[in-house]
Amino acid sequence: MDSAASRILKARQYAMERDQRVKVHSFEVELHGDNSNHIVSYERGTWHCDCEEFNLRSVCSHVMAMEEILGESVEPAMMATPVIP
Repeated sequence: MDSAASRILKARQYAMERDQRVKVHSFEVELHGDNSNHIVSYERGTWHCDCEEFNLRSVCSHVMAMEEILGESVEPAMMATPVIP
């Protein structure tokens, strides 16, 4: 088998085994929401989104969508306990 074919097969194997082989350390994306666009970022287990819901609860639909897209390659966001005045 030539080296190009070997690399393609290895790449497919890595992609199929992404939950065991891939760990995301950081990224920043722009997510196009229904009402506006939002910047979602991730840095070594810490999530951030510029939306109001995230500021209140430390989790939002934008972060949850990215968690679903990326699967086990990222740590899940932890929902903050609401502060009751």
